Amino acid sequence: MAELECNAPELKKLQQDFMQYLLNPNQQTGEQFHGWVSEQRGLPAPSRMQIYANGYLLRLRETIDTDHEILGLYLGDDLFEQMVEGYVRQNPSTFRSLRQFADALPDYLANDAFFSQHPLLSELAAFERRLIAAFDAADSEPVGFAELQALSPDVWPGIQFRFHSSLQLFSCYTNAVESWQALKAEQAPSQPESGDIRHWLIWRGKERLTEFVSLQPYQHALISGFLEGNNFAQQCELMLNWFDENEAAVQVLQALQAWFEMGIIRSIIVND
Repeated sequence: MAELECNAPELKKLQQDFMQYLLNPNQQTGEQFHGWVSEQRGLPAPSRMQIYANGYLLRLRETIDTDHEILGLYLGDDLFEQMVEGYVRQNPSTFRSLRQFADALPDYLANDAFFSQHPLLSELAAFERRLIAAFDAADSEPVGFAELQALSPDVWPGIQFRFHSSLQLFSCYTNAVESWQALKAEQAPSQPESGDIRHWLIWRGKERLTEFVSLQPYQHALISGFLEGNNFAQQCELMLNWFDENEAAVQVLQALQAWFEMGIIRSIIVND
């Protein structure tokens, strides 16, 4: 680059204009920068800028392709390119790390005039974002069911639980997750379906592999309440919306035992 000699407002304007060039690299948007870019090894300024712009867009495309491999398979090459082009123009990268670059992709798909006609796409993208979040979460050692069993029954009503940081809850109204599973298994997905809400639990397992299971409405309400800080007694009471008094506590215990075995509970809080 040529030596910069401009004040802060001029530099900011230059940076903004250069970003617009990167998002729309053509002669008209690039001419104003030719004086700031020097020739190098026989490459004139326009050629150097075009190479930089191509590399910038290619890197962003690769990021979306890596993060959303199954979404790309679902869309096919042409629609995937259409999505990437529209998303990059509307959401230029503002992060130091590319890991967050596609965080807004579900919202883009939900609001874009074309892609919003297919709600499964937004939910499929959102599911993949949850998988990434679970995989990237910090490590923490889980506790076992034996630690709960060792507690006096007197303290059980007030106990609370803290969960592994990888735990994610995901809800959708389409068969996005089932479509993801089919494509992951190299099978054709079924036709898009919309209907009642579906709940999923996502976490990073003991082998550092991302896993997920479907949740019944009562299971989703149960773990949501524990995540919000409700204690054992409160969650048993909540289960009365689905079960009788005797069965409610049994359902809570069965769920807790399964969560301990999955390794998603990292601590038990005993309240006086």
